[in-house]
Amino acid sequence: MKNGKQSKDSEHWSHKHDFPIEEVWNTNNTLARLIAPRLIAYKELDKHGHPPDVENMTQWNHIIQKMIDAFELMKEVTCLFDKEGTIFSEGLELFCKYYRYLWD
Repeated sequence: MKNGKQSKDSEHWSHKHDFPIEEVWNTNNTLARLIAPRLIAYKELDKHGHPPDVENMTQWNHIIQKMIDAFELMKEVTCLFDKEGTIFSEGLELFCKYYRYLWD
């Protein structure tokens, strides 16, 4: 704010100017755009383990791929229908279940 007047650009930013207001309105898509590439990179890692209830690394990578598929869908679509909704729901449930295991 200069001389008590708000900048024209500030209309499009959050109250603290940390990020565009569009990212606030579409937080789900914004987070999906951040999460998907990190899950892709994580899947490609030569990981040293997997969650205790997962049988092997192949199964762990399959679970990670389902998470990736869900967040890739969310990046592109704002309204999910039948098949997409099922893919997203399954991937999000897996993400929640295994969130604390996404490290190596």
